Amino acid sequence: MKNYAFLAILALIIGYLMITGFQCASSEMTSAKLYISRTDWASAERSLLKEVEKNPTNGEAWWLLGHTFTSEGKYKEAVPAFEQSLKNTNEFAEKITQSKKYIWGQCLNLGVANFNKSLSVSADSAAMYRMTAMDNYKIALQVNPDSAITYQNLAIAQRAHGLYNEEIATLTEALKHRQSPNIYLTLIDAHLIVAQSSDEQGNKQDAKENYDKTIYIIREARKSEIFSDTIKADLLNREVAIYLQQGRGSEAKSPLFEGIKNYPDKREYPYNLGVIYLEDKNLDSAIIYFDEALKIDPNFDIALQNIGIAYLRLGANIKSETQTGDIKKIDEKKYIDKFKKASEYLKRLTEVKPDDSNAYDLLASAYANANMLNEAKEALEKADSLRKK
Repeated sequence: MKNYAFLAILALIIGYLMITGFQCASSEMTSAKLYISRTDWASAERSLLKEVEKNPTNGEAWWLLGHTFTSEGKYKEAVPAFEQSLKNTNEFAEKITQSKKYIWGQCLNLGVANFNKSLSVSADSAAMYRMTAMDNYKIALQVNPDSAITYQNLAIAQRAHGLYNEEIATLTEALKHRQSPNIYLTLIDAHLIVAQSSDEQGNKQDAKENYDKTIYIIREARKSEIFSDTIKADLLNREVAIYLQQGRGSEAKSPLFEGIKNYPDKREYPYNLGVIYLEDKNLDSAIIYFDEALKIDPNFDIALQNIGIAYLRLGANIKSETQTGDIKKIDEKKYIDKFKKASEYLKRLTEVKPDDSNAYDLLASAYANANMLNEAKEALEKADSLRKK
């Protein structure tokens, strides 16, 4: 009876072992732990590589392999080993988190060190150090994708290396993780560099696309609460400048009107609107906005010059329109008043810029067309004397 009982118990034990399997460590695992205890990382790496090849679901082996790679300074290899461990078990998650923090700090510092070395060596060596720095930063981002400083440093290295499109991709990804004023501003600059480069190469379509992307980012940045009013005003100025530099004055009107509304003490917004209308030959509107700029700053020299020019053109247009065929029917008062108005502003310009011969030339033209011949002569003589200096 006792024999039957013993056999039954033995059968149960065998059945349990068949279901659960043996928990004994493999020789590779045993050897690896011994090597790790001795800090013999190379031997530990060889044993663990054999173990994960034989047993790819061994989460502990993957964790130990990642730890070994980290100890060897092989950070690039450590990251996927940690990921494999986490796929198979959460037992080592806390340890892996700590290791990743360590890798991030080490790689960030290595990136900075290598980039700094690139600043004081030959061109070939500098390129090598920058590439190494970029590799370091990319590993750091693998373990800590929310680190704004890492993205910024990577972008700096990419710009120094001439990798502007890669820099744009880095900064765009950075904004998904953190909205930083510096990231926004650097991204705007990166798009402008690419746009200007395309412009210089004659690739107008690519240039426009990048200018448009720049404007989009500027508008997104201006919506953000992370910027001060001062920086938002500067961003608005940059948007306007892009439109004006590209000859897209009609598109600049909307941000300029916004600028007039939000920053009524800024002379540049009404002035630039005046320039757009002057170029469009809408002289009456140009005069209105130049005058608005002068109300903010009565000594704004370029506004004084342009409003004077606008009145000169207006007077010339009226004079031309009052002539019909061979018979000149000229209503002198209509256009002379415009030339006199031009002379008032241009006189103020010579007071602001007393050494500018061009200002006196314009003033002389206004006087002459207003039949103020003595004044015109004096202005011309003054212009000539300034040119002789």
